[in-house]
Amino acid sequence: MYEIARNSTVRMITDQLRLWAPKVDYTEWDGHAENYKLPEKDLVGLLAFSCTENDRFHDLTFGIAIMTFNDPSLGRSTRYVNAFYNRLLGQSTYPIYSANGTLAGFNAVVFDGTSVSPMQRVDARPTVEINVSARLTRVTEKLPQSA
Repeated sequence: MYEIARNSTVRMITDQLRLWAPKVDYTEWDGHAENYKLPEKDLVGLLAFSCTENDRFHDLTFGIAIMTFNDPSLGRSTRYVNAFYNRLLGQSTYPIYSANGTLAGFNAVVFDGTSVSPMQRVDARPTVEINVSARLTRVTEKLPQSA
């Protein structure tokens, strides 16, 4: 479950980034080394993803780190943060996909409490992190409404 939950979370992020292509790239924040030279463009990526088995449920916690380049007024940063913040408000959902790319029959349902951390300076660039908690739940079909 960890692998498909993580990959589906990355997919949710990259789907959102298509709105701003090619000005922003996805990056694996947990995968870059200390001496990694950052490209001269805006970067958004998954940070500190965890999956916890909780009885029959799987609970996710993760961050989305947003780093902009040459954005002194923080206009782009603010737009990116606002879009992800609104996308991941409490009770919002995103689909979980199987390894082959088909829907797995689960959704990640975001808990109330999505938060934006204060601005940080990482590698001399402004960085903001959005913190999210979610639970995987089975997708249920809507019952037909009676006439």
